[in-house]
Amino acid sequence: MLHIVDFELDHPERTETLEAVSDQLSLSRNQQRMFSRFFGFESFHYDEQAPLDQMTSGAIDRLLARNPQSAAALSHVSHCHTLPAITCFEGEHSSILAPFAERGLEVFSATMNHCATGLSMLWAMEQLLGDQDAGLVLIAEKAFHPDVRLIENTTIMGECAAAVLVRREESRLRILNSHTEHEPRFWQNTGHLDEPYLEGFEDMYLDFACRTLSEALQRFGIGMEDVRFILPHNVNMASWIMLAKILGFDRHKICLSTIGRFGHCFGADPFINLMQLIQEDKLASGDRLLLFSIGLGATATCTLVQVN
Repeated sequence: MLHIVDFELDHPERTETLEAVSDQLSLSRNQQRMFSRFFGFESFHYDEQAPLDQMTSGAIDRLLARNPQSAAALSHVSHCHTLPAITCFEGEHSSILAPFAERGLEVFSATMNHCATGLSMLWAMEQLLGDQDAGLVLIAEKAFHPDVRLIENTTIMGECAAAVLVRREESRLRILNSHTEHEPRFWQNTGHLDEPYLEGFEDMYLDFACRTLSEALQRFGIGMEDVRFILPHNVNMASWIMLAKILGFDRHKICLSTIGRFGHCFGADPFINLMQLIQEDKLASGDRLLLFSIGLGATATCTLVQVN
């Protein structure tokens, strides 16, 4: 069974307030109030001048330096991102993975589950890695354009990279199972601004999230009472509070404290929330955690992790 050996985050030091972001994205005063009062956003780590490989290399270098044996056992490295093109220009895909390819490792990008790709890749590594192998899952991208930074009336993107080291060697965080759901009617996104590819997505979002969580718990053979924390994607605070109300569980199970400081950082959010729990020393042996993310398209992935 696969374990999360260790993980590391990196993000730009520069932050922007919601007010500054609202000016850049031409949000109305009412929209700004909605994102602040109801959705819980306050500030975002964001720096348009900082290249993506600067974030990823910072996280990778610290992670591998702490884990030299797993670094030597690396066999697969995957860069998971939401957008097929991670910058306005070509070239940065190869610069992120090139150092590992030069070592003869298996390297590849993964994107088709969008913001849920990183969690999906944890289970994919379960199928790829041999008994002595280690895998590195990189989850990172830039909010390089206003159309990338904003999902209208839903969320605002920040920037953060997560590097996750996995292998079969026993560690503190054991990956028990994973469940993925698809809602394919929203798959097509050509990028044309006048194309209503998300029409109806907002209306079905909560039903989709609730169905995924319910079916995941059924597949895992546990109830919500067996879950210590839910580590969500930071789409917004209001949707998660409503989801807890619909499913009838204590909303304090959901880790929401990082939304205000980070915004929605694509697929890295569950690991931002996991890091917060570790820093606050809130995890105990035997705790079961649900890492959850939904990507446009739409795909939802729920991964069950147990603290050893």
